[in-house]
Amino acid sequence: MVSYGHSWVDGDGASTGASCMAALVAGGLGLELDNRGVGGSSSTGTAALITADAPPAAALYLLMTGLNDLRLGGESASSLQQYADSLRTIFEAVRQASPDAVVAALAQPHLLDFSLHAPHNLGSNTLVDTYNATLRKVAGAQPGVVVVEPDGWDAASMLDADTVHPNDAGHSCLARAAVRAVTAAWQ
Repeated sequence: MVSYGHSWVDGDGASTGASCMAALVAGGLGLELDNRGVGGSSSTGTAALITADAPPAAALYLLMTGLNDLRLGGESASSLQQYADSLRTIFEAVRQASPDAVVAALAQPHLLDFSLHAPHNLGSNTLVDTYNATLRKVAGAQPGVVVVEPDGWDAASMLDADTVHPNDAGHSCLARAAVRAVTAAWQ
């Protein structure tokens, strides 16, 4: 399994590398993990990474991106368009690397407080919903892409004290949702 995305994929907020969402997904599916998550990255950064260094072949790609785009870009229409374009670039690159692979794209769950960490303080849960709708639309036009909905997410108990990253309970919640979605897609 190869994973791409922002700090949540990279493991920020997890108490150990083994309790990181990407590691939990790989372990839950019996796959080796190649974690290429980059803390602080935007969707354009992830697309640039994948364009510069083609993804290796894999049975599964895990993707979570967009949070930094909306936290920095706020209501900007161009930021949302760049997100959609980046998703297409990412999906096309992994499809070229492994045409039959499943891509599990995690929808971003809500946060409690967007006001901290300037200049990344322009987001809102309304924007999270808008970006998730864009993810669903772009993913729906791509073969083999499954959007993972974080059922059971509770921002009050699953976010780290920094209000931005998931704690161990949050990483576990996201991983369970991804394992369920991928298992269903493989059947």
